[in-house]
Order: sequence, then C-alpha cells, then structure tokens
Amino acid sequence: MWGQTLQIGHIGEPEVRTNGNGKIYVRFGINMAKKAGDEPMWLNCILGGRFAEVMKDRLKRGQLVFVEGELSFRKADNGPVYTNLMVDTCRILREPRSAGAAGNGDEGGEFPF
Repeated sequence: MWGQTLQIGHIGEPEVRTNGNGKIYVRFGINMAKKAGDEPMWLNCILGGRFAEVMKDRLKRGQLVFVEGELSFRKADNGPVYTNLMVDTCRILREPRSAGAAGNGDEGGEFPF
C-alpha cells in the first residue's frame, strides 16, 4: 500500500459484489479526465466494509464524487500491474444533470475544478 490519495471525478457503473467471506464490496471506476471531451482516464476504486453497505444503493453512474484512500498495486503473473484505490472516504458532490449525463458520465464543457 502507498500513501493517501485524493481524487475527484465522475463514476462509471458501480458493481456490488460479495467476497468469499460473504462481505459486500462495491467496485467502480472514476473518470479523471480534465475536460469532458478528453480521452477517459479511469481509476479503479474498491469500497468495502460497513461503508460499502451504506453506499451500495447511493452510488450511480455519472455522479461527481470525491474519494480518498490508499493505492494498491497488484502484478498479474507475467502480465500487467493493476492499480486500485482502496476507498476510505466517498462523498457525492453532484448528481448527474440528466439521463444523458448518467448514461455516459459526460456533462459537456469543462469540469468545475
């Protein structure tokens, strides 16, 4: 694990999953592109524990969120290195403006940060 990382971006479709111990976790990507027309740059995020239970029904594609957590790196056998953000804090900053925005995470124009 590495130090704390803070990110703001629009989330992709969240997936609720259960691990082998029966605990729920939520996986989602955050698009960190600077402008709406830029090529998407996705950061994989994993939200677990009690917080996952609370947030699983609240997270929706296209929301602008703030996340904080630790980066985790895992290398596949003779393959690529996978990077995940193990989320400690997740705050919804803004809901999608329309059904179109929720569908593609693109709200047009520049992001307000």
